[in-house]
Amino acid sequence: MIVSSLFHRPGALMPKLAAAGTFILLLSACVSETITIPEDGTRRVELPASLPGLEPGSALAREHQRLITSFGGEYRAPRMQAMLDEIANRLRLVSDRPNETYKITILNSPSVNAFALPNGYVYVTRGLVALANDTAEIASVIAHEVAHVTGRHAMERAELESRSSLVSRVHAEVLDNPGASRLMRDQSKVTLASFSRQQEIDADELGVRAIAKAGFEAHGAVRFLVALERSGKMRIRMDDPAGTDKNDILATHPTTPERLEKAVAVARQFGAPGVGEANRMAWLQVVNGIVYGDDPNQGVIRERTFLHPRLRFAFDAPEGYALENSPHAVLGILKGGNEALRLDSSRGEPDRPLRAMLALTPIEGIAVTELNETTIGALPAATGLARGPDWTFRVVLIRAGENVYRFIFAAKEFTPEADKRFLEVAQSFRRLSEDEAKALRGQRITLVTARSGERPEDLVVNHMAQVPQGLERFYILNGLGPDEMLVPGQSYKVVSG
Repeated sequence: MIVSSLFHRPGALMPKLAAAGTFILLLSACVSETITIPEDGTRRVELPASLPGLEPGSALAREHQRLITSFGGEYRAPRMQAMLDEIANRLRLVSDRPNETYKITILNSPSVNAFALPNGYVYVTRGLVALANDTAEIASVIAHEVAHVTGRHAMERAELESRSSLVSRVHAEVLDNPGASRLMRDQSKVTLASFSRQQEIDADELGVRAIAKAGFEAHGAVRFLVALERSGKMRIRMDDPAGTDKNDILATHPTTPERLEKAVAVARQFGAPGVGEANRMAWLQVVNGIVYGDDPNQGVIRERTFLHPRLRFAFDAPEGYALENSPHAVLGILKGGNEALRLDSSRGEPDRPLRAMLALTPIEGIAVTELNETTIGALPAATGLARGPDWTFRVVLIRAGENVYRFIFAAKEFTPEADKRFLEVAQSFRRLSEDEAKALRGQRITLVTARSGERPEDLVVNHMAQVPQGLERFYILNGLGPDEMLVPGQSYKVVSG
């Protein structure tokens, strides 16, 4: 969470907080053209690359900025950036459009995701790069997203949605047949879902062919698909039992048995596993040291507690709440979705009373009333209520230094018990000491070398004892199965800190 220049209005967010963390991305999908492999001896003329650009004020420029903001900003890792750029360039040189190039951006997000804009901007999160184990695996991700760009799938999807919407409106408005309109919308949803699945399969095939042409091991794509599936299943079990997290790659790139089967079939056309480059150590060296999980500069979540070492504050959510940190706010949802909370912040006007600030900031267009001034942990505070037809909002402002922090609590059934819980959360807001803030270093990926006789369990006990699902996470991070043995002298990723 970062301090905003002014409060972000929750708009329709609070009543719909059950979908918190959902990002509607302009995703590019896949190529319908066939990539052919040149015969041995074929000479290629290398054309100068034209860098992708963003016209100021364009829809793509706005989408680019929104993605950067929504996913925590850019993550600076020069050595990794250089390797990703090199891989993208290798893929460009063997493509049918070698004069086009791609800009790779690493996003500072722990989620596992990758996507692209139609202009050739490709995005990978640091959560995704941490999952890859060699150059072939990460090359398959870039190749898959490049296939989405060159295939114009985002544009094709938008055209299909537009046609479906037009047909629906014609039935409803021109033919005066709302029933037919609903039927058309239902049929369109099925068509779009099928269309997206086919795009993913196409992108997989083209991506496998592309990395093989560039000299990478084709089966790296298969390994990474398996890693995505395993990571997604663990995430659902741990953090999202209802499977509602849309900020994960499986929400937009579903891993299905059909996808995996077809990827294996295409990879086999280029030889057995192990044929082609899959430089494990080179990739692990650039992954070594990157932030894992929450970035402490943006705040960290420890069970029900949110702590921000840079802004030096913390608070505790109620029992049963799942917390999620975003660049703009901390969001919390009670299981079942009938209660939610949000914490955001602003550079407050020191001379303006908090009570006046509450009165001037409606929630969902509803005026905040029943205003009271109080103190929370010796800090000046003010509270108020905004009562809507469906939701009631308890709003609390707390001034700490130059910043004003705002809690918004929402409940469908606003009972005295619920209000008591909300006020207890606000009362838990506290400043962190300098020593407490320094102790929140966050977690990072580090490399350890296996010794003779060591087991995965040993590395987890010695290096990941405080990491939830440590053993399973170790297996997934290193692309290992539960029955596989460690190789003495080989490096493995662990989560430290």
